[in-house]
Amino acid sequence: MTTSRAMIPLLFFGVMVTSLSAQGLSVVDPAPVLSRPAALEVHGMSLEEALYLLGVRSGVQIAFSSDHVSESGPVGCSCANVTVGEALDSLFADTDLKYHEAPGRVIVGLGTGGFFKGAPEPQEQQRGRIAGLVISAADSAPIGFAAVQLVGRLGELGTDEAGRFELALIPGVYDITVRALGYSPSKRNRVAVVAGEVTELTFVLRRTALRLRDIVVTPSTYGILTSEAVVTQQTLTRDEINNRPHFAEDLYRSLYHLPGVVTHDVSAKLQVRGSNNNEVLQTLDGLELYEPLHLKDIGGATSIVDVESVADLDLSTGGFTAEFGDRLAGVFAMRSATPAPDRTTTTLAASLMTFTAKSQGGFAGGKGTWLVSARRGFLDVILRLMGETEKIKPTYYDVFAKTEVQLSPRHLLSVHGLYAGDSFFMLEDDDTEINSGWGSRYAWANWQADFSGVLTAHTVVSAGRVTRARAGHDVFDLEYTSRRLEVNDRATLDFYGLRQDWSLLLSEGLLLRWGFETRRASADYDYARWRLDWLPNESNPFAPPWSPWYDSLTVDMKPSGHELSAYVSGRVRPTERLTAELGLRYDFQSHTDDETLSPRANVALDITPRTTLRGAWGLFYQSHDLRDLDVMNGVTRYYPAQHAEHRILGLSHAFRNGTSIRIEAYERRISNPWPEYRDLQPEMTDVVQEEFPEHIVRVDPNRGLARGIELLVKREAGGPFAWAATYALAEAEDEIEGEWIPRPRDQRHAVHLEFAYRPTPSWSLSGGWHYHSPWPGTELNVEARTLANGDQYFEETFGPMHALRLPAYHRLDLRASRHLQLGRGRLTLFLDIFNIYGRPNVETYEYFWSFEPGRLNVFREYEDMIGMLPNIGARWEF
Repeated sequence: MTTSRAMIPLLFFGVMVTSLSAQGLSVVDPAPVLSRPAALEVHGMSLEEALYLLGVRSGVQIAFSSDHVSESGPVGCSCANVTVGEALDSLFADTDLKYHEAPGRVIVGLGTGGFFKGAPEPQEQQRGRIAGLVISAADSAPIGFAAVQLVGRLGELGTDEAGRFELALIPGVYDITVRALGYSPSKRNRVAVVAGEVTELTFVLRRTALRLRDIVVTPSTYGILTSEAVVTQQTLTRDEINNRPHFAEDLYRSLYHLPGVVTHDVSAKLQVRGSNNNEVLQTLDGLELYEPLHLKDIGGATSIVDVESVADLDLSTGGFTAEFGDRLAGVFAMRSATPAPDRTTTTLAASLMTFTAKSQGGFAGGKGTWLVSARRGFLDVILRLMGETEKIKPTYYDVFAKTEVQLSPRHLLSVHGLYAGDSFFMLEDDDTEINSGWGSRYAWANWQADFSGVLTAHTVVSAGRVTRARAGHDVFDLEYTSRRLEVNDRATLDFYGLRQDWSLLLSEGLLLRWGFETRRASADYDYARWRLDWLPNESNPFAPPWSPWYDSLTVDMKPSGHELSAYVSGRVRPTERLTAELGLRYDFQSHTDDETLSPRANVALDITPRTTLRGAWGLFYQSHDLRDLDVMNGVTRYYPAQHAEHRILGLSHAFRNGTSIRIEAYERRISNPWPEYRDLQPEMTDVVQEEFPEHIVRVDPNRGLARGIELLVKREAGGPFAWAATYALAEAEDEIEGEWIPRPRDQRHAVHLEFAYRPTPSWSLSGGWHYHSPWPGTELNVEARTLANGDQYFEETFGPMHALRLPAYHRLDLRASRHLQLGRGRLTLFLDIFNIYGRPNVETYEYFWSFEPGRLNVFREYEDMIGMLPNIGARWEF
């Protein structure tokens, strides 16, 4: 049964609701902005703060330059019952400031400004300009190739060699940040741009020692959801992620535009460069998440970490340094948000898919912060709206909490908790039933210590439990009889651990890092399966044509063990342009008796201030984890560690006009791979995990290989329009019995095209088009055979593994967002449409056959993934 299909009726419902919501909430007050209630009561406050508060309380956008108001002394205004114009008159009584009403806003300037003398009102379409100069505080020398970013705009642009930049912008207020390697960043808030005028700005940057630990020496690294873009790696800001199309507001699906990341409509499993999901280390605030996905009965449809709880992400698709280990392919590190200590904010976010409530704030005079976030999924509601005839109820929810306390200026303590739960019930018309529950509980504490400015330590103490309980039976009706399956599966993993990471800056050009981790874990497997099948009788005419065949499997194991790992690395910067890191890692697992050493090497060479060459080489081992015993296929032993050799070379260049390009070549050679059980007819949208053996085969690879070339080009020049394009040429194969066989998600060509358009800070439109060449499949052959009594039956056999190719995959996603200022809060409405043109992308083939006298007819139909799927939602922060 397929549970996820196109929901065309919901599209029209979504468009209608979004349109009505936007119209109802964005209607401009018919009164002129200067006549609106000020609702302001301030005393002894700076003029800049008073103007900002007036804008928040009245809902009127007030454009002003900090340079014009910073010199004014404290002001007061008992303006709770007056208009905005009267409040401005009171605030500006002892200043040279004037104000002017423009469409939808008020612009503040000095009395010598052009239109404040009675010049005509600026036209809405006429632009103003910002002309900027970036210089060094030490000698006033211009700083070339600095990065200039407008908060709330798309991307950044660079200064020229003389340190100058120029922006043409629609009238309004902008926050501008300037960064350059080796300098502290500089930010100017609420810079007013007036139509037809030039605003001149000078940014003075103070030189600072470029922190050696902050230089990115690893190729294949991407920073995502960062609060501010940086100039050392490819990044995405939180605002950009929120405005990009991403199905079900899922954190993991925001990565699909990156080269090397494999996309699946239903599953959010993170697979990079042909890897399996369990070959990528996935962490939150320094703690490994053993089961990072919800709805595992249908392949893991969404992350257990809500996007509202996360501040930034780092994804490494290969060549990672020695502090990360026990994984073959990559590292996905998430860090939770740190609330502002001076205020309490609440966020409510709802869509057709999920509802999230988050609250955060500070305590102890700003020394402590807290954050609580809870989410509930609505997939069960969606299925009811789709009119599913079968009884199906998938439910998921998660809660994350965190508190931080600044014990002293150099010591920060934080305590974290994460709980995620799933329940799944389904009853089909043929009495097939499944009932499952999954749970993840994590508790951990972080202590970050800076002992002397050069010696730092990070300690993580953790404990947790991961559980699953699956029970059900499957009935498969045949022409002659029926097959039956009974399953009862329970498993538990308990763990606790300690990790410490140290760093010592011996000089500006030498950084030492070392650390260790120890962990104790115990698992409990209780699996029972009973199966009834029927065997054909082709030879004995006196026996029944079919005889029952019973099979049962019982696994009752309680394995336990401890793990120990340690690493040391040295990062050296012998010249201004060259940074290198050499590392060595040791890992031991008692339950497999694995003991491995992993050397690593990374290097970054700045060919020019805007061009960097990066390379990585290393050995990477992965042990068979206690929780990964494949008991449903009868596996009761742990395999020795598999290992891989990474070779990566990458070149990146940032053009001054905001275009950047990045190209990488990689190769991952895998040795001693584990045996796998592969489904030759995978159907992730079938919610019953079939445990009949016909489609499941064991493969024993001798070795594996993944290699390719990836290209990423972006254009983000700080204006209203931005675009990006990625292309990957890749192959991922296993050598099985002397023949190279494509891996299940091998895709030779992959293309992603993306655009974002933000005409004003209040509106944004973005889209992404995905394409990849056909995934491999396996042909199913049907043969007519004769029973001993003369009747005929049909036998299924498979052709060569993965010799067939499915149709190519492509889809277009769109997302439109509208931002509204409502009193003290901000409301965002969005419409997100997945696969807007309803492409029937194929997951597998389904076979049917019929028999006519002397002829067997075999038919093949596509099993599609998700069709067009709309989602509407709102996010209110106050």
